[in-house]
Amino acid sequence: MTKNNLLSRILKTDQLLTFAFGLVVYLFFSLGYAYHLHYQEQFQLFLFTTDYLAQYVGYPGGISDYLGNFITQFYFYSSIGAILLAIMLTLLQRMVWSVAQKLGTATYWIPLSFVPPVLYWSLLCDESYLAGGLVAILSVSAFIRTYLAVKNPRNRIIFTLLSVPALYWLAGGAFLLLPLFVLTREMMSKMMKPLAFSIFSAFLIGLSIVLPYLTKQFLVQFPFTKLLIGATYYRYPVVIPYSVAIVGLLIVFLPFLSKLLSSKLQPQRPAFWLAVQLLFLVSGSYFLLSKTADLNKEEVMEYDFHARTRRWGRILEKADRQAPTSPLSVTCLNLALAKQDLLGERMFHYYQNGIGGLLPDFTRDFTIPTILGEVYYHLGFINTAQRLAFEAMEALPDYQKSARSVMRLAETNLINGNYELAGKYLRLLQKTFYYRKWATNTLQATKKETLIEEHPEWGLLRKMRTQEDFLFSEGEKEMMLGTVFMQNQENKMAFEYLMACCLLKKDLQHFMEYYPVEKALNYRVVPKSYQEALIYVWGLSHNDPTQSIPYPISNSVKMRVKNYANIYTTRQNPEQLLRNDYSDTYWYYLHFRN
Repeated sequence: MTKNNLLSRILKTDQLLTFAFGLVVYLFFSLGYAYHLHYQEQFQLFLFTTDYLAQYVGYPGGISDYLGNFITQFYFYSSIGAILLAIMLTLLQRMVWSVAQKLGTATYWIPLSFVPPVLYWSLLCDESYLAGGLVAILSVSAFIRTYLAVKNPRNRIIFTLLSVPALYWLAGGAFLLLPLFVLTREMMSKMMKPLAFSIFSAFLIGLSIVLPYLTKQFLVQFPFTKLLIGATYYRYPVVIPYSVAIVGLLIVFLPFLSKLLSSKLQPQRPAFWLAVQLLFLVSGSYFLLSKTADLNKEEVMEYDFHARTRRWGRILEKADRQAPTSPLSVTCLNLALAKQDLLGERMFHYYQNGIGGLLPDFTRDFTIPTILGEVYYHLGFINTAQRLAFEAMEALPDYQKSARSVMRLAETNLINGNYELAGKYLRLLQKTFYYRKWATNTLQATKKETLIEEHPEWGLLRKMRTQEDFLFSEGEKEMMLGTVFMQNQENKMAFEYLMACCLLKKDLQHFMEYYPVEKALNYRVVPKSYQEALIYVWGLSHNDPTQSIPYPISNSVKMRVKNYANIYTTRQNPEQLLRNDYSDTYWYYLHFRN
């Protein structure tokens, strides 16, 4: 068997390359980038209602958005979301390759067909790129492939003229790729007479220009840019998706380029050229994805997802493997420590970046209020958590509703006893796929209050919540924590957050004022960070802080403070010497963390 025959046999199974590509995409999104999918799912609320469908079919590209949202709801489970993305990107590759083959491309140029899906894959690494845009691009590719399947010239003209307005309504501005491909194909094939081609071109171009302007006359409530672009490629409407336009142009012209290469370049060693293309494809894909994948955001999203799903142990396991450094990750870690009754004991075992890693300041966006709301919710600030959930949902730039926010609004209203309003949110969630069962079960609590009282979380938070109204102030977090604790002195978490605020702000005066309250909480052992702060303050006025100290300090802490003080006071560059053995102490944070 000759080499060329062997190559031909291999390339007849080009589906293997597609399968390998799809498998890599799946592994990427299911194992390495799963929490980006969870992040996207929580910021939409797909409803199985005719009203929800109607609001999408009423504008160009809305059907693509609707289908994109339908797909995004399955990101609730990242493995399913990864499968769906792998299917869509492999479908895009197969469409491009099928069009190229229909034009007469030689089989050894198949790696070129992977360029558009790889580029779109890199775009999807940005959490603001939405699935609806990919649906729109796939729709255009399907229409182009169908056009090539029509043999009769007259039928092709009829198909194109009917498809342009249909595709405009389905995919929005991406419809322009179809007339662009058709005119290029007809011009290069010269199958139409010059006069007929001129008339057809003029009519097709005119139709493509008139459609958005004509639509504007009937849909005056939409800005013209929205009617022109159509499908929502990017979460922020003000961002024009030029990168997607590049992918679209490649879908149109790459098949013609591959055909041209097939006719001009007929290498003697096609297997070698195939290997070179695959090498460039793999290395280029790796380089591109390494630049576009944001693993720092993935870390924050992972911590937030585990906090959302109450997987406190998973948060601590991750932090033990590699301590988080971003403020929002540290916020989730501190919440997990508090929920596991370990905040005072182990807080300084991890990197702390001040009060911003405990209770970040409110920012008018949709990410920080969502994470911050988790903390206030578990602290018993039910009204604050409710406000933050509403603020986060209203701040979504693409005007979606948030499944996570709606779920939180239902919970806070249940805890506050606003059962009618809670029922409104729960009945909304009953129209979803993943939240339906939870909403149906929870709806029973609006009719039977004992279900709330007996609930392990809602019952506790109802007891811990603030009973008196007070003005929420970003600059007075300690005062608010103290107020919540004094209203219910069983709220140990509020006390520990109050003490943590003092320690992180290095406000040892107030720490010492609040510390005596610790006796009322019946700690079996005084938390380690409290012991370290107490012995430090005692040492400021005593030569030997380990002697006659009136607080219950362990022998281990006494021994460590002596060694720490000896290195700190007698050695040059003490930070370097203390880092390995004492970076888990409050003393190290006090002296060397800003």
